[in-house]
Amino acid sequence: FIALPKVESSSSSTTKPLSAPKWTMQVLLLLICMFLCGSAFNVPSRTEVEVAAPPTKLSDVSVPVFHDGRDPFDEADDRHTQRRRRFLQRLVSSAGVMAPAFGRRAIAADVVDAKATAIDPSVAPPRVTSKVYLDVKFAKYKEPKRLVIGLFGEAMPRAAENFASLCAGDNAGGRSYAGTRFYRALSGNSIQGGAIGSPNTGRSGLSSLEDGATFPPDNFDIKHSTQGLVSAVRNPNGEIDSRFFVQTEDDAGWADGRYAAFGIVLEEGGGMDLVRRISNVDVQTPQNSPKDPITIVACGRLDV
Repeated sequence: FIALPKVESSSSSTTKPLSAPKWTMQVLLLLICMFLCGSAFNVPSRTEVEVAAPPTKLSDVSVPVFHDGRDPFDEADDRHTQRRRRFLQRLVSSAGVMAPAFGRRAIAADVVDAKATAIDPSVAPPRVTSKVYLDVKFAKYKEPKRLVIGLFGEAMPRAAENFASLCAGDNAGGRSYAGTRFYRALSGNSIQGGAIGSPNTGRSGLSSLEDGATFPPDNFDIKHSTQGLVSAVRNPNGEIDSRFFVQTEDDAGWADGRYAAFGIVLEEGGGMDLVRRISNVDVQTPQNSPKDPITIVACGRLDV
């Protein structure tokens, strides 16, 4: 027999409940994180997840891209949502191959691997082949301010010419950015404009093609590694129309392989000071549209 230790009982003594194991809180936090990832990205539940073989080193990890087929900027309801989404994107990106485990609503496999042809404009920017201008007017000021953009015609020929033609209005449909507004301003992230046909909502646009049809991006080679890059906003089919955004942060890696950069803001005219002024205006939720209109009153081509 095993001798059991004697336990002194007392009428006033009470039995202490067992404390929860330390790992209980860790499991709870993991479940919360999985739920947030599944709801923040709102990816369709029918998307199949392809689990790749684990990489042997960190440099082999492909960063997954998350979208649900719509313009993701439409989901930027408020600043809190933006901060949460950026945090979750960095969290999942750093997890790499662990990404399929985040949320059973599934993670869309829309990864564009551009390692072999990646162009880092912060190190060696593509050659500017043409220039355009946008004269931007704030409702509170009488005189417009000029924004000059250099276009990468060699690296992104179709996207660059589409933008230039919409600035000049010399396309078959006579469409132009003149009269459109910057419909969204995300402080510390980007400004968005060019929604020909839906200037107030930014939900669609019309290209410079004769029927305003959309077309696929030339490529995703240019990394979003410097402020001032001008990129095309994708429509639900992942194609280009007239909409564009200008990034205001140096590191916008979340856009790599997802949005096609085709130009950059030049320090002629207002330069990045003008871009930052637009991004910091007062906005109204849920779309973060400027409270006072910011309108492109004139635009066109410039000599290089």
